[in-house]
Amino acid sequence: MRMTEPVTKASNEELIEHILTRYHDTHRDQLPELIRLSERVERVHGGHTDCPAGLSAHLTQMAEELETHMAKEEQILFPMISRGISGMALGPISVMRAEHEGHDSALIHLDALTNNLSLPEGACNTWRRLYEQIAVFREDLKEHIALENSELFARIDGLTAQS
Repeated sequence: MRMTEPVTKASNEELIEHILTRYHDTHRDQLPELIRLSERVERVHGGHTDCPAGLSAHLTQMAEELETHMAKEEQILFPMISRGISGMALGPISVMRAEHEGHDSALIHLDALTNNLSLPEGACNTWRRLYEQIAVFREDLKEHIALENSELFARIDGLTAQS
């Protein structure tokens, strides 16, 4: 689902639905494939000096943390916001913002593991596809975090400077 109007004009419910379909569902599709590809690259190219050793473990950890985070939003925070229980949502929003900082740190570590997605000369198609898909995932996660922090959460807690 694509937002047909600017997010600033969307209701909280429309914005939440957009976040769920555009980002939560997308991340759940992206991460298993990234883990599969990274395991293959590490297994086949483990002896290569540029092999992103530890990437599959890091992506697995990111997937687990992101799944836990999204579940909290889906089961606790988003229903509060949809019901207009803004005051009680402040605590969970604070937790979500802190977890977003953790996701940002995980992205920094992802960059370090992949040498900023720099492929070695002669990289195989699997390695190329892995880095291409990681680039998409990175951008999606950054957009997701920014949308929640600067639009949805800011509507409740007024903290627009964080992204």
